Amino acid sequence: MKNHAAIVLRNNNKILFVQRSATKKSLPNIWAFPSGIMEQGETPEITAERESFEELGIHVGIEKILATAELSELDTKLYFILCYSRDGEPNKIDSNEIQAIKWLTFPEFFKEYSDNQIGHGLVYLRKHPEIWETI
Repeated sequence: MKNHAAIVLRNNNKILFVQRSATKKSLPNIWAFPSGIMEQGETPEITAERESFEELGIHVGIEKILATAELSELDTKLYFILCYSRDGEPNKIDSNEIQAIKWLTFPEFFKEYSDNQIGHGLVYLRKHPEIWETI
């Protein structure tokens, strides 16, 4: 099972969602969180810090691990890491990774996008609002 960190980047009451590039082999055009596979020796928090810089060009502060989900269909354990930007606004660094970004609340996001338009982690969170209702 692969360990994966999903960056739940918060700015006041809005969360950053990204649309994966159309050229991605896995889940092209899908809306998701910025994320990445944990490398050897990394914690979920370190992965979130590394991936935030690589994908968004920002350094993040870690608030907490919101939840974990085992996604058996992907053979993945997903850690949802609540973060905030320490140094500015996120950018689309690599168009081969991210084609669009949006700041929305969870209710706004789930109203706008159906399950077939979003990643597995967000489908999981839609089914478990108790995880995100209080952030």
